[in-house]
Amino acid sequence: MNVQELHQHAPASPEITPAEAQAAVEAYAGRVRVSYGRLDLEVLTPLSEQNEHPVVELREVFVTPWVRADPPQVELPRELMKRLVDQGELLGSGDLPPGTDPTRLHQIREAYRQRPPADVLEVVADPQVKRVVLLGDPGAGKSTLARYLALALTGPGPLGPLAALKGWLPLVVELRLYADERWRERTFEDFLEHLHITEGMSVPTAVLQDRLYSGKALVVFDGLDELFDPRVRAETARRIAAFAARYPETRVVVTSRVIGYQRATLDGADFKHHMLQDLTERQIAEFARRWYANACLNDSAQAAQLVRRVTDAVSHSRPVRELAGNPLLLTILAIIGRRQTLPRDRHGVYRHAVTVLVAHLDQDVKHLKGQPGSEAWEDLDPDELHDLLRLLARSMQNGSSGIAGNHIHVRELETVLFGYLRDYELPPMKAKAAARAMVDRLRTRNFILSRYGGEVYGFVHRAFLEYLAAADIAHRYKEDREWSPDELIEQVFKAHAGDPSWHEVLLLVIGQLSERDAGPAIDCLLQLHRQSPAEDNSMLILAVRALAEVRKIGPLAGQSHAVVDALIQAVGGISFLHAGGELSAALPALTSFSEYWSGRHRYLSWFLVSGQFKANLDWPTRVAGALCRTPVIPAALAMYAPEPVVRGQALSTLTERWWEDPEVRGLVLDRATSDPDDVPRYIALAALAQLRSENPEVRDLIFDRAISEPDNVPRYIAMGLLARHWSEDPAVYTLILDRATGAPEEYSRSRALELLARHWSEDPVTRALILDRATSDPDGTPRSTALRVLAERWSEDPVTRALILDRATSDPDGTPRSTALRVLAERWSEDPVTRALILDRATSDPDGTPRSAALRVLAERWSEDPVTRALILDRATSEPDRYWRSRALELSAEYWSDDPEVGALIRDSVTSEASALSRSAALRVLAKCWPEDPEVHALVRDRASCDPHDSSRSTALELLARHWPEDPDTPALIRDRASCDPHGSSRSTALELLALHWPEDPETRALIHDRAANDHDVEIRLDALRLWAAEATDEVRSALHERARCDGNEAVRRGAVWMLAWGWPADPLTLPALQEMAVTDSSEDVRSATAQAVQAVEAILAGGEFF
Repeated sequence: MNVQELHQHAPASPEITPAEAQAAVEAYAGRVRVSYGRLDLEVLTPLSEQNEHPVVELREVFVTPWVRADPPQVELPRELMKRLVDQGELLGSGDLPPGTDPTRLHQIREAYRQRPPADVLEVVADPQVKRVVLLGDPGAGKSTLARYLALALTGPGPLGPLAALKGWLPLVVELRLYADERWRERTFEDFLEHLHITEGMSVPTAVLQDRLYSGKALVVFDGLDELFDPRVRAETARRIAAFAARYPETRVVVTSRVIGYQRATLDGADFKHHMLQDLTERQIAEFARRWYANACLNDSAQAAQLVRRVTDAVSHSRPVRELAGNPLLLTILAIIGRRQTLPRDRHGVYRHAVTVLVAHLDQDVKHLKGQPGSEAWEDLDPDELHDLLRLLARSMQNGSSGIAGNHIHVRELETVLFGYLRDYELPPMKAKAAARAMVDRLRTRNFILSRYGGEVYGFVHRAFLEYLAAADIAHRYKEDREWSPDELIEQVFKAHAGDPSWHEVLLLVIGQLSERDAGPAIDCLLQLHRQSPAEDNSMLILAVRALAEVRKIGPLAGQSHAVVDALIQAVGGISFLHAGGELSAALPALTSFSEYWSGRHRYLSWFLVSGQFKANLDWPTRVAGALCRTPVIPAALAMYAPEPVVRGQALSTLTERWWEDPEVRGLVLDRATSDPDDVPRYIALAALAQLRSENPEVRDLIFDRAISEPDNVPRYIAMGLLARHWSEDPAVYTLILDRATGAPEEYSRSRALELLARHWSEDPVTRALILDRATSDPDGTPRSTALRVLAERWSEDPVTRALILDRATSDPDGTPRSTALRVLAERWSEDPVTRALILDRATSDPDGTPRSAALRVLAERWSEDPVTRALILDRATSEPDRYWRSRALELSAEYWSDDPEVGALIRDSVTSEASALSRSAALRVLAKCWPEDPEVHALVRDRASCDPHDSSRSTALELLARHWPEDPDTPALIRDRASCDPHGSSRSTALELLALHWPEDPETRALIHDRAANDHDVEIRLDALRLWAAEATDEVRSALHERARCDGNEAVRRGAVWMLAWGWPADPLTLPALQEMAVTDSSEDVRSATAQAVQAVEAILAGGEFF
């Protein structure tokens, strides 16, 4: 402790000598360390762990929060507030609770935008701000901050912003103690003298007076909200103002909750107001690192694992992330996360958090006496309070807006509470008064409810509503026997699975069910997935997440295999492009499965011998990466996988999950520059920037690649990453400004213009440059981008509209003309000139791209106009370009599928259209819009064998498998085409469909074996061999050895080599066979690939993870 510096301002007073003052300050500092040094975790720690959690020092785990100046007061659910503030998203009326003023929200959004967050320690130490009020929610860390300030300023040399206050005397006045009646007529100075005498938590009066008058003191009045009587609270605020006036040089900080705070008194005393903000994900991660480093002092590996458990849960679970922004709830999360798996065990976190807030926060944490009128509340134990909140959640989910709405009128709220109290035989008048008091308490003290306006309330944290609604359903099923098992499936899971706002509730319900009940629920979700359109994987994702909620997953082996088979079908299907990024929501659940989960082996076996060879699809690798438990397989894939996309995605997985491993870090940084293909290089760069942007080494690497990378795409991507993550760096701005005109390739120039508009739109140089490039760039892509960003950023400028109107007809390239037409429709659709121009360009533009763009915006903006419909139907047959003709056909079905003329046109196009592309488009439209029509089914079946072009036959086969898989004739027809279709692409499509949809069918397996040996098309033979290899039998292993040595085609030999390497690395025959072939094969390409496969096997064997 730097007592000498702390004491140097002590008075030369006749009442106390300098030595005595120094001793007094030193004694006070010691008492501060004893009183505030350790966190009191008893109330926050579940009873089952009371004796297990180590001591945690406040200074070791404190993470500095941010504040915003003079915040507007608003009560909104946390999820909506986050969207409003973090994303700048003004909510639609459908998102807002009744009584919420959209105009007020707009003002709030602007206020937050104009007042960026600041470090709270910088605010406290700011020499220009002597008086500060820090507002915050319950659990936001107000009292913790007060204690930290006392510890830091009485400890050895405060660092960072607090260094400016070195030697100052910190004093904390806990207003809940000062509120005692014996201090009603006494001053704060008297109270501090009392603390000095009785507890040693102040200094003698002579020292105190000297510090206060000299301005070398920081006084924190903590907990103004903890004075329940409004009159006492107002009087105390006046006393604080008077105290600040008596000591104008002393720094004064006041903390209070937001709700109930009246700012007029302290505003008038020149106090500046700031609001503590929720912790960011980076602050949460820093807290987790500090917490577990302290809690696991002798086990850094366990600490790292626990940190990853918390940070992964925060990153991937919206409800957990919502709670973790609050320091109190984050602390509970960290305590429980030491023994439980997150987010799977979040149910226990929620229950304990709710219990702390409603039953312990005021009484046991703050040691506050009950509020007036709270007797009924005090009489309820934690379980009874939990039951009451369950009923409240039930009432809300049964309301007009359901679980999505998160709001309830005060009358209905009081009715629920009144009914519960009446069950305890409380007299009606008392029950009514108690219900009103409970509503106020849940809002003002317990941080459970918010009031939105117009007497409408909702849960502050949606996570608590979802948890309580799930707890209510589980209670009604298990305790009240309200539903039979079949009724639970029908009335809860099947009835609500289609509503995304119910998904978290259903997952929490499954986590509370037995395996016997959870299995049918997952079966139900899989059945709903099979009934969904091919492009919709939401039910599959929900099934994966539901399976991850089950604790004892062994009895659900059937569901595990069914989920994995559906996942393989989704990521490996011919039409996987429809699956999109939505499957990312399933990755955290897949990561949570243990290494012994049977589905893990099933998927990885398929991926290693078959799935990784799907052409340019990254999702099979992403799913595999989620299922790996060590970096061994991803590292081997990153180095040796023959497909570039697989190597790239493996690098991304390594960056996300094992960055702390020095070998992994070295591998990723090396391959980001040295991989022979550009795809892994740019995927690695993107992963590094997204996941490790705080690392200076990463920034330097990406800056270097934006300049020196030899290939266009990695340079283009590196430039975007620099702007996204380091836009404050002047060197980044200079580089991108240069690239906007100086990059040799058009896509880099285009990207630079887009980045300038997104990150530096306030700079007048940006607008001038973009205006110039809209006409002067020699290539169409940058000109097109310039037009688009001008419309996005400067649409109010008449020059912008005039320029875009001109370029819609005068630009020499079709792409800028298309862009001009689109932005005219988006920004100026009300102008008659816009519609007339677009109608004209739909037929008169000499290029098909603008003509199609014109048709699209006509349908989007003016689909009700008969002229639009007539024009698009005409272009579906008369458009000279076959590709754009097919797009017009799809548009007609998208907007007018109920029109008999449209249906007839599309049916006719299936057979009469000369272009195979248009016939395929017509088939897809028919199957999508009229799958229940027997004539459509018959027509698709006919085209699967009779269409003259292989692409249309393949489309028909795919549609049969997707829309009519239950028809027994479907697999029979597809089997026929797999062997009899004259074109290889159609046979390949049929074979793939059989393996995806009917993998267990003996006829499918027999056909795959036959094609692997007998098809005259090399690619089909190789594809069939990969499908067969996924069975992982001794028979196929022997066949692969035979093909690797003896097949007459080098592509098949090379493919067999890789399948042996990835699928059977631990087999004693594999490595010797590959080593021999690396020397003896007649093809140099095969020898080279085999030598690489040998390295992959050796790496896997060294790591000890294989399947």
